[in-house]
Amino acid sequence: MAVARASGNRIRLTGALRTARYRVFVRGVKPVGPPARCSEVNRAMSTQYFTPDMTVDQAFKLHAGARRVFARFHLGGCSNCAISESHTIGAISEDYGIPLPMLLESLNALFEGGTLALGDRVRIPEEIRGRIPQLANVPEVGEITGAESGAYTADFGDVRLQGLAEDFIRVEQDLAAS
Repeated sequence: MAVARASGNRIRLTGALRTARYRVFVRGVKPVGPPARCSEVNRAMSTQYFTPDMTVDQAFKLHAGARRVFARFHLGGCSNCAISESHTIGAISEDYGIPLPMLLESLNALFEGGTLALGDRVRIPEEIRGRIPQLANVPEVGEITGAESGAYTADFGDVRLQGLAEDFIRVEQDLAAS
C-alpha cells in the first residue's frame, strides 16, 4: 500500500510509489531524502527501460529487438517454448528459470546498441546478403527512411528492407559519395 504523508510543504512517499519508475513534480514541494539517493534513482531511470512488471506485449511494443532477446532464451519461438504476451517479464523469469537480472540486462542492452537516423546511408552486411539470394541484385548502399520502436526501414532502390540497427552497416558520408 502506498501512502503519501504531507507535513507543511513536504511530501514523503512510502511503499509502492517510492520506486524508480515514478517521478512526482509538485510546485512548492521540497524533495525528501539525501541528494545521492535522488541521483541514483535518476541514473536507474535513464538506463532501465524494461521492468519485471512489464508484459511481453509491452516489451515487444517498446523495442522491436525484444523478440530476438526472448528467442535467444528459447522463449516464444516454437510451440514447446511459447509465451503469453500477457505474462510479465518477472513471471517469465520465474516460470522458465531464467535469472531476472540476466533477462533484464539483455533486454535493456537493446538501447545501448548503435542507433540510426533518418537519412543515414547504410549497406547490408555480407553475411546477410550471402544467405539471401534475392539480395544479390539489390544496390550496395541504401538510405534509412523510417524508424519505429527500434526497427528501421531502409530503401535500396526499389527494395525496402526492415531490421534492427545491427542488421545494417552505416556508410560514412565521404564513402557514400564516391
